[in-house]
Amino acid sequence: MNLKRIIYLVLAIGIFSSVALAFFYIKQKNFSETYKEFLTSMYNLENAQANLNYLILQNSVYAYHNHDSIFQKQQEILDAYNILKNSAILYDARYGSVKLSLEQLKDQLKENNEKIEQYLMLNAGIKNSLLFLARHVDNASKTLEAKQCTQECQDTFLQASTILKHYNDASRTQDIDYISNVNLLLSNRSTEEKDKEFVNSFNLHAAYLKKQYPQYLAITKSIFNNDVSSTLKKLRNDFTTLTLSDFQALNAFTFILFGVFLLFLSTISYLFFVYVKENKKLLETKESLEYSLIYDQLTKLYNRASLEQKLNQIEKPHILLINIDNFKNINDIYGNSFGNNLLVKLARFLEIKFAKIKNSGIYRLGGDEFGVLFSDIENSIALNIAHVLEKEISSHSFIFGDMEVHITVSISSNSIHPILENADLALKLLKKDVSRSVIEFKESLNLKRSVRENLQMLEAIKTAIFEDRIVPYFQPIVNLQTLKIEKYEALVRLILQDGQCLAPYKFLETAKKSYLYEEITRIMIKKSMQVAKEYPQYRFSINISMRDILNEDITNSLFKKFDAEREVASRIDIELLESEDLHNFDKTQEFIQKVHSYGAKILIDDFGSGYSNFSYFATLDIDSVKIDGSIVREITTNERKLHMLRSIHQFSHGMEILDIAEFVETKEIALLLCEIGVTYGQGYYFGMPLCAPLESDVVTLS
Repeated sequence: MNLKRIIYLVLAIGIFSSVALAFFYIKQKNFSETYKEFLTSMYNLENAQANLNYLILQNSVYAYHNHDSIFQKQQEILDAYNILKNSAILYDARYGSVKLSLEQLKDQLKENNEKIEQYLMLNAGIKNSLLFLARHVDNASKTLEAKQCTQECQDTFLQASTILKHYNDASRTQDIDYISNVNLLLSNRSTEEKDKEFVNSFNLHAAYLKKQYPQYLAITKSIFNNDVSSTLKKLRNDFTTLTLSDFQALNAFTFILFGVFLLFLSTISYLFFVYVKENKKLLETKESLEYSLIYDQLTKLYNRASLEQKLNQIEKPHILLINIDNFKNINDIYGNSFGNNLLVKLARFLEIKFAKIKNSGIYRLGGDEFGVLFSDIENSIALNIAHVLEKEISSHSFIFGDMEVHITVSISSNSIHPILENADLALKLLKKDVSRSVIEFKESLNLKRSVRENLQMLEAIKTAIFEDRIVPYFQPIVNLQTLKIEKYEALVRLILQDGQCLAPYKFLETAKKSYLYEEITRIMIKKSMQVAKEYPQYRFSINISMRDILNEDITNSLFKKFDAEREVASRIDIELLESEDLHNFDKTQEFIQKVHSYGAKILIDDFGSGYSNFSYFATLDIDSVKIDGSIVREITTNERKLHMLRSIHQFSHGMEILDIAEFVETKEIALLLCEIGVTYGQGYYFGMPLCAPLESDVVTLS
């Protein structure tokens, strides 16, 4: 081959290589820009989503909050999503999994926005009621200060302040336990119109809060626990895997060109330099994103995600969970900026404190919570460190200009898996105990078992409701003068899948902590009335609590069934639980009058338990009382109990109120009750609770 041909060949190769290099450069640059744009948009979306959750949290805590910031973040999320959806890189068929994740993300964002819209509506009403109650109680306090208030008025004000505190605690902690099983309505016997007006206005808003809080907290939790983060994580992983594969192909092509066209080293070197520069920018972007995923932006400490990753790498982890006491008050008094600076100073304090302690790491887990993770330490040593640390923090002065700030912390210590969950359970228990500041998680605390058992029981109740395994059992009530069964009490039972029958004491208290309790009440009303219709010769008792009376859905359902079956309704006895404190007399009397309008009767159950309130007889229109079993079962062996029963019997008969003795378990008790003249008896001696009434209505004292 002559020189001329070589020159032409080299020239052709040069032209080809130049074209190839130019094509490669453009392709790589476009790919890099698209990759960078996609990653940046994904970061913006993640950041906007995190900020949105933070704004929602702020909105739920602060009395006044600008909703525009929430709407703005929602728009930012939508804008970032649209950039991702329209990215040129998705035209490549290999990115099909990324497109699928984006479609899932679209649905999740839409669902989350709908929840936020519902949340904002609920939150507005709840805040308005809380603000009204606060002003209402504040105005009442001025009446107290002016000494214009009676003792009853003062008691009402104190009760109102307590109720308001429950609601504020629930709002502050997002924990419904503060308002569960708590009397949240005022009672007032005052004849003063201004007192009645105060109580009625207060109860109107308090009842609204009680009704809306469960849905409000459920929606808030669902917003914070949405699937957007997991979908974004999958999206990022899929995208990174695919793009890394593309980068590897580009790198290989670069080296091939470098080897083949060595004569054009300078040109290729230059183009390679450009490629490296662009790639460096992408790596810097990636590192920046990775930094935000690993480190806390405020304190520069490792974040919760880093801690969770580290926990999986350590064989014997031990954690100290540190929470600042009353940090919300600091933010409220000094402002969020001051609070953030305090968090930074505490972070530096912890870094200095643990700098010389081997195998330890400092993490900010979110909000006012920090963690110290040890990779190998004895429990006793870790607990001692926690005690020392708590004292050092409480005695340390955090300097802000000319001002000194002192804080206290609560610390939980744990080395039992799951590490974080157990430490958090212990910390929550510690927060309820103001007498100490440090706690060590131990299995003997039974925190996990209690939570697990409650969750298992709630699931069993939920399944039983769905599978129609909540049923009434019927126990006979005998006329002690005629020795005939005239009534039956409907008692709730839960039938397990294996056929085992659970008594109410095993599941009803757990149900009362959830929305399932109301559903159980509805089922008992419905099924008891169905059986009452089949046995027209008997009356049937149904238990109703104060909580049921205050629940309009329950009472409306009851009276709707009464309207549909008026004959059956006239044979229904409603048993009110005296042990639950019938505090709202106006509401209770209104309920009783409505019950009586159908010919149904009212009984006070468990009378004589605890400190019985004889004012019920004067205030409420009662037909019968059930003498509590704690008295009845001992009347043959305890003179005091016998005297108590005689007194209740004489009092009730003097008021022309029928009496029913519960827990009649022996012949001797039954005979003594007959001798005293008690009207009715109920207990195992006459019959166990069964799934249906007995065939015969005659009993004998054999």
